[in-house]
Amino acid sequence: MKALLITTIITLSFGASAQAQEESFVTVSAVGDVMMGTDYPTDKLPADQGRKLFRYAESYIKTGDVRFANFEGTLFDGLKGAGAKSEGSNRHLFRTPTEFARTFADAGFNVVSLANNHANDFGSEGLYSTQQTLRSYQIQSSTKRGAEVATFHVRGLRVALIATDYYPGARSISTPEKTYQEIRELKKRFDIVIVSAHAGAEGSDALRTLNQTEYYMGENRGNSVAFSRAAIDAGASLILMHGPHVPRGLEVYKGHLVVYSLGNFATERGINVQGTAGLAPLLLVKLDSKGRFQKGSITSFVQNREKGVIYDKTQAAYKLMQSLSYSDFGASAPLFDPSTSMISPR
Repeated sequence: MKALLITTIITLSFGASAQAQEESFVTVSAVGDVMMGTDYPTDKLPADQGRKLFRYAESYIKTGDVRFANFEGTLFDGLKGAGAKSEGSNRHLFRTPTEFARTFADAGFNVVSLANNHANDFGSEGLYSTQQTLRSYQIQSSTKRGAEVATFHVRGLRVALIATDYYPGARSISTPEKTYQEIRELKKRFDIVIVSAHAGAEGSDALRTLNQTEYYMGENRGNSVAFSRAAIDAGASLILMHGPHVPRGLEVYKGHLVVYSLGNFATERGINVQGTAGLAPLLLVKLDSKGRFQKGSITSFVQNREKGVIYDKTQAAYKLMQSLSYSDFGASAPLFDPSTSMISPR
């Protein structure tokens, strides 16, 4: 059944090989939050360097040209507690041994966001270790503080990806003007500009996407809708959001896809995976040479503490994102076909 599902997704989404040779396009596979386990302050690491985590999803991840995840925490072997940033009782710190990067690379990912509230859990030393470790496995990254732009060349197209979060600064959805300017400049040099954004309130009460500023624990988490639409007006091709720890709806704005939250994907002990937080959607999308949304699919997985990320034949993530898309965005939501897990413009 699994092999049949993979074949169906690839065939329906992207057509025959002869067609692929006649057009320029880019495929993107994307998931939300990934945290492969932490050994701080106590050991909560999975066995076998977490190889179980992506075993059932690996072939789906590898379908994309650009293969994206939001990496929560650090890849760091520093001394226990060294550089840790403690910011109150509700602050969780994630430190994953650098050897786990091989598992992440073997799963097929080639770019990650490091613009989130855990990238600096162990200060600049931890962030540097994460970047260098990822780089050693040919995985690109983008942070909010640096000027990193992940770049790809796919079928003659130039593709850029940048990551943003909700903290004030150069790449921010709460103070977005510099971000819009960067997108405009990137669009002059790249055919397709993908923007990742860590934003929004958190938890089961944060499923709905509202066109207003969101807050969580007193923090300004930005207005996801206003930011996404203005980013597309500035030249962005695709918006990939994460941060609420639950899936949210999708919108097609002026021909471009906005995914308002990809939720969690593979998050070991330390992040709640009960209920909707355990749903793990995997997005596969095709963009044309102008970055416009052509078609795609949402494959539903669910997190299982014993087995890792496993396929969900009930399509719970897909069905939830369909319902939320139609409720929150109405006529601007993409079309959903539950029989094939496909999404497409109207």
